[in-house]
Amino acid sequence: MTQYQYHMGINLGHERSVAIAKDGEIVVAIEQERLDRHKYSPGYMLHAPGVAAQMQIPAEAIRYCLDACNITLSDLTTITANMPGHDCAPDILRRVLPAEIVDKVIRIPSHHLAHAYSAYWPSGFDQALILVVDASGSTTPAHCTESYTIYEGREQTITTLHNETVAAHLAQLSTLGFVYEYVTRKAGFVTKVGEQIQHAEAGKLMGLAPFGGEQPNWHRWIQTTEESFSLKISAYDIFLEVAALEKRYDTGEGKPYLRPYLVDLAYKVQKELEQALLHIVSLAIKRTGLRKLCIAGGVGLNSVANYELLRQLRLDDIFIFPAAGDSGIAAGCALWAYNTMGAGQKRVPLTRATLGRHYDFDQVCQAIRHFQDSIEVEELTPDEMIARSAQVLAQGSIVARFEGGAEYGPRALGHRSIMADPTFKRMKDILNMRVKFREAFRPFAPVIPLEAVSQVFEQNVAAPFMLLVSPIKPEFHEQIPAVTHVDGTGRVQTVTEEDNPYFYRLCYKLVEERQGIPVLLNTSFNIAGQPIVETPLEAIATFLGTDIDYLALENFWICKRRVPIRSYEDHLAKVGDVVLPHGLPPGVPDVTDLMAKLDRALFFGQTDGCPWSPEELQVLSAKGAQYKETSLLFPETPFYGSFQTKLSSDVILLLNPLSKSTLVDLKQQVPPSTYTFEEVKLLLAVLNAPESWLEQMRIDLRLTHFEFTQRIEWAKQQLGIYRLEPAYSYIKPLPQDSPLPPAPDQTFAPFENENFSARRILRKLYECLHQAGYNEANICNLLGVSSQQQIEPTYLHYYDRYRLPQSILGDLIRLFLLRCALTESRLQEIFGNELFSTLCSLGMLIQRDQDWASRIDLFAVAGLYVATDHRYMILAEDHFDEDVVMYVGMDSMGLVYTAPQYPANRILDLCCGSGIQSLVASRYAKEVIGVDINPRAIRFARFNAQLNGVSNINFYLGNLYEAAPGYFDTILANPPFVPSPSQECCFRDGGMGGEEILARIITESANKLTPQGRLFIVTDLVNLQEYESKLEQWWQGGPAHKLVLNTADRNDILFSVPHCHTAFNQTLEQYNIRLDQWLENFHSKGLKAVNFGYILICQVGATHKDSYYSRTIHNPNQPIHQQVQEYFRQRQLLEEQQIDDYFLALSPDLRFRLETNPRTGERQIELFSPNNPYFTTYPISEQMYRLLQDVNKCQPKWAAYATTINQDWLYKLIYKGILYLTSQTPNVNMNRRLNDPPSTEGLKIEELQTKTTPTCISSYLR
Repeated sequence: MTQYQYHMGINLGHERSVAIAKDGEIVVAIEQERLDRHKYSPGYMLHAPGVAAQMQIPAEAIRYCLDACNITLSDLTTITANMPGHDCAPDILRRVLPAEIVDKVIRIPSHHLAHAYSAYWPSGFDQALILVVDASGSTTPAHCTESYTIYEGREQTITTLHNETVAAHLAQLSTLGFVYEYVTRKAGFVTKVGEQIQHAEAGKLMGLAPFGGEQPNWHRWIQTTEESFSLKISAYDIFLEVAALEKRYDTGEGKPYLRPYLVDLAYKVQKELEQALLHIVSLAIKRTGLRKLCIAGGVGLNSVANYELLRQLRLDDIFIFPAAGDSGIAAGCALWAYNTMGAGQKRVPLTRATLGRHYDFDQVCQAIRHFQDSIEVEELTPDEMIARSAQVLAQGSIVARFEGGAEYGPRALGHRSIMADPTFKRMKDILNMRVKFREAFRPFAPVIPLEAVSQVFEQNVAAPFMLLVSPIKPEFHEQIPAVTHVDGTGRVQTVTEEDNPYFYRLCYKLVEERQGIPVLLNTSFNIAGQPIVETPLEAIATFLGTDIDYLALENFWICKRRVPIRSYEDHLAKVGDVVLPHGLPPGVPDVTDLMAKLDRALFFGQTDGCPWSPEELQVLSAKGAQYKETSLLFPETPFYGSFQTKLSSDVILLLNPLSKSTLVDLKQQVPPSTYTFEEVKLLLAVLNAPESWLEQMRIDLRLTHFEFTQRIEWAKQQLGIYRLEPAYSYIKPLPQDSPLPPAPDQTFAPFENENFSARRILRKLYECLHQAGYNEANICNLLGVSSQQQIEPTYLHYYDRYRLPQSILGDLIRLFLLRCALTESRLQEIFGNELFSTLCSLGMLIQRDQDWASRIDLFAVAGLYVATDHRYMILAEDHFDEDVVMYVGMDSMGLVYTAPQYPANRILDLCCGSGIQSLVASRYAKEVIGVDINPRAIRFARFNAQLNGVSNINFYLGNLYEAAPGYFDTILANPPFVPSPSQECCFRDGGMGGEEILARIITESANKLTPQGRLFIVTDLVNLQEYESKLEQWWQGGPAHKLVLNTADRNDILFSVPHCHTAFNQTLEQYNIRLDQWLENFHSKGLKAVNFGYILICQVGATHKDSYYSRTIHNPNQPIHQQVQEYFRQRQLLEEQQIDDYFLALSPDLRFRLETNPRTGERQIELFSPNNPYFTTYPISEQMYRLLQDVNKCQPKWAAYATTINQDWLYKLIYKGILYLTSQTPNVNMNRRLNDPPSTEGLKIEELQTKTTPTCISSYLR
């Protein structure tokens, strides 16, 4: 049993270390790196890099300290281990230490408290402020990580004044230490300590900072608040600004730290750190009256900031623990345990950092013998050693010193040092390049006797641990150039004869040799990337591997055998040119515009004008988007409601908008889950957003109410996995179904009453269809068609018998699309008895002999189910005394695909028919009104709305606008447009000229549209070439952009024939009679040709110009509404004429087809799109081909390419969508010389007409 209590402290974070306190004093301490020779010795397991819970204990350092005290583990009173973040250290010790030792393991309350004990307990101050600042302290159970803490120390008691924490998952760019480290890493100052781990070397950035300068236009990163200890640090804004500066200034050439913008960033972050610390400590002084300061934590190694605190706050004294970084945690843990567990009260001041073990004479001699063939050795007395050292130093030689125990911490203070005379002008360059092998700009430390410090430096307090950087008085800059940094400062080490006799006497002995001032150059005895030497063996090995001239090893003077001693001039001859860093010119502009573009690209998908490539954006998204919630400059988010990524006390969201974001359960009860950005937006909205915001989200997502409800149900289920409850309930219960009347004579008769509801039972029908896979893709695949519009009456039997399987999906297709009848038992098997009975009561299912058939067709289009009358009225049961509800044809779907989907408050659907336009519009509007003159259509539309779970539509019976009160943002119309000879099919008849209803819709829309309203119509286009004048006459709504999209002209016979056929049972005579009627009407009304297409009108402000354009498309079988919307945007850009900085680009959907006539050699060139129906085929001339190729290769700026000669051609190409204007910087070689804009001579482009899909309604005729 030992006489004293021994308390061991262990740091199990980075820079693993061990210390032992005895009777209130640290008697031994060592970093593990000194023993295993791995810089920073992180200690992670090979199979789990970065996993703190599997950290290895510093076994060698533990043994080292026990041996130094001549004790065993059993002799220890306590063992206190700590690591930053979640403190796994005590658990690790209990897992690996012998069972009989486990009870000695205790846990310190916080990482910062350990730092505080290391700084205050050995300070020698009876009372003082204690400042702890680092990158990461302890992480609390609430998932908050310590950033900085200010304590008050009085006698043997330490109390907390303020503990600043940040959300742990945001800490890596939200604490003072991590912000500093972020720039450090950008500057390339890292040491690789594993395959996946790099340790930042912040001290290098501190040395780089003076080479930079202030840039007043850059944003402030760290903001203070008067009378508050808290700081505002916007991690996201920092991330954006650094990325923007990198994009603007970084060429990728040379060392990062030589890039001027990074040099200025070093200056910036250093100054802001100093100002933040000054604010915190000055407030603490004001609150407590204490004017002595103790500092620890990694930021405590910032000796420039330490001096500013001393000077600007006029402190009485300052003490910085020599191992201020995390290696010092071991000492703090040991002292805390001594005070709190052992009730110890004794506080022993630390005057020397030499806490390593001593190596005895035999160990030194053994090392010398090991290298005896390479060295020459002479044993000297202490006085001789001082004299010899001073003599050779004054001659320009470099000497290494090894004596006693090693220093604790990163600074060598005379026991493991390399020395030189600082009066030699380029000694710094020699040491950096020939000895230390490190960056040329890095300074070296001056050593000076304490009594002389104020003569040379602007400093009057001791700095025995080299942790103050103070100004060197100007008159001495030229005398000691090797330790005078670019800003005229030096990191001072003061020495006394009592605590550091060798250095103290050597300083004065140097003066005897070369006159001047008693200043010595000191740096650590190691080379870049290696730990400071610990043993005599390592000292000699390092000496032999560098240009060090002499080694003073204890009392042995050593030089290299057969290697001549180099003079200062010899050393200098081996030093090449030195390139020093410098900043940007003062006052460079800010990069806020680039920051905004990056923000918009990451979170809003807006990449126009964004200079980052998609790959670069992916990387940036992963690195910095998670900090979005901290932004002060760009607070707008794409989320709905409040936004934070800490979703509860134990659930966080790791945000990555351009890839997958991750939900993490901090309790580890549920494994992490990943989500797309759209899914994340939904999850956050369901969790936090008020109902009104959820409705806006529904519109933004283009979902019907039911589709959105399904997404919400999914989100609630996902949130429930993580024990998260939504703040609001968006989902409303379905109303009770109305009573069903007796079997009706008319299809969907109950829906004549607008208050009738069958939503609950129709939900079952929807789910039945959905679960069976009744969707457009499956239907077309089974039938072997590309669209449901291709189902022909002559193929129905073939599809039934030879294409469809015997399955529920097959039978649903038979029932609803092929006119087949199924047995009652089969229908009850598919639908269930209740649903089957309801469909019969609604008149949807009717009896055919002994089986049951459908009265309607049910199309699966655009993710919706749409009931219409049968496309082919060919059976006896197809007789009723109402106008039919037209099937979902290519005209209906064409308008769905073509009409731009601008979000709207109110949309009007005229001539709504089955309601397909209204159903689609309900996805991007708050309210939709559908109007039709056909009572049967209104019933079908109401049924379809309830079947699809749409609740923001009202369908009214009426004649156009008469049934639609109020104003609308968008009006959609699919009116009767066929120029027909009779009114027998009024659902399609547009009058004998085909335009009576069309003209009325356009003319009267002016009284129903809101300002900037829109009108989108699908129609036959009679005499297309006259449409500019027609629209000028019909449109009464003021300035507007009018776009007519057309397909192909049909002459009299092409137009008439499809309308004269019936599916079956038509004689030739009957056909000819019908044909005569149609042809006579065509000629009598002066029709020249009937085209088919779309009229799209967008109102503009009163100060804008009117425009008209007509272009050819393929009738769309896929959405083109975004291209149409882009047409109107391009129109607006051209009209505003602020396009000089925009780039011209060729549509990526277009291809060139070149064919050469083998006989004549003439080349025919066509421009076409294989997959985009917005484009037709364009025969072009050679000159046009060259122009388009030139634009495609160079993507020139408008200002550089457009001329008064070619401008009209460029306009025309933009209107066609072939070219477009973009603010996005092109991904092309910008050094490529742009050809002069070609002459317009020979430029030619044509539009080929495309195949039309006229509405053939003869199938309905009997």
